[in-house]
Amino acid sequence: MTTPTWDDLPAHIRHRIADHFQPTSPAEPVAGGFTPGVRVRILTATGGEVFIKAIPAHGPLADLYRTEAAINRLPDGLGPRLLTTMDTDGWVVLAFTYAEGRHPDLSPGSPDLSAVLDAVAALHTQLTPCPYPDAPEFTDHPVVERAATQHDAMRGDTLLHCDIRADNILIGEHGPLFVAWALAHRGAAWLDAALMVPQLILAGYTPEEAEKHAAQIPAYQDAPEEAVTAFAASITS
Repeated sequence: MTTPTWDDLPAHIRHRIADHFQPTSPAEPVAGGFTPGVRVRILTATGGEVFIKAIPAHGPLADLYRTEAAINRLPDGLGPRLLTTMDTDGWVVLAFTYAEGRHPDLSPGSPDLSAVLDAVAALHTQLTPCPYPDAPEFTDHPVVERAATQHDAMRGDTLLHCDIRADNILIGEHGPLFVAWALAHRGAAWLDAALMVPQLILAGYTPEEAEKHAAQIPAYQDAPEEAVTAFAASITS
């Protein structure tokens, strides 16, 4: 699949964006992201920067952009501020305040991990009860199929990010900021921490070390052991 570029957007959509933001320089591509969409940033006449992402409206991943837009409209201040959206003429377009920051280093010995885990715990407090009524239930998530006997332990009323990894976190002057909310679900708070464990293993920790660090998040520490074990088996086998 070829990733579309800024020039692939219809001219009238690019003109609408230009009329809205008054860019003072050409759109600059932004690396990263797992969806094959347009990703650019522009400098506006007011001196601010805007991050724009766009994807064909009828593609299989367009609804992820719509979900991300809906969650970023919440008053809870999740992620960068959503400035405007377009869902027209075959494209879904999202425009955010460009967030300055770096991706955290989650490898052993890095001080970033503790800050990220503390931020995840704080996020769960902020997002319980779930502020997004249309969030799908985590028990319907495909990764839990093999852990069906533990569905009761996975039910909850927390809005889960479900994709917390280094490239979806920006560390700025106010601490970690979580971006890319397209895969969010409603469920038990410990699930976000459990989904981080494989990411920590990929970052260089042993499974035992990864679980120990995840237990810094109270919801994971208090989760039923049998449910955690069944879930771990479901996402690693």
